[in-house]
Amino acid sequence: MPESHSGIPVALLTSNIHIEVELFGTPRLRAGLRAVELGLPAGARVAEVVAALAKACPQLVGHALKEDGSGLQGGFVFNHNGLTFLEGGREVPLKPGDSLLLLSNQSGG
Repeated sequence: MPESHSGIPVALLTSNIHIEVELFGTPRLRAGLRAVELGLPAGARVAEVVAALAKACPQLVGHALKEDGSGLQGGFVFNHNGLTFLEGGREVPLKPGDSLLLLSNQSGG
């Protein structure tokens, strides 16, 4: 897989923007990566992110990503730019330079 200037793998799709998806917890362990840079159409939403992430990190399918590509498995959530959790159908159009964090919405103790 090609790498970006920062050394992060890039999923090559028809793209207008690049966003970084940082992986935390079991997604990071499964993928063996800290982050993935995705090329997406401008204004992409969660469904496009999930599809691109499944191509870039197929080992996340069935674990953090639903098998049918429709979203995240229960227990996982995206955080947008460290500010907003995208859960319960909440969406935001993505812009160049945005970042998403993929993490478990469960905390351990």
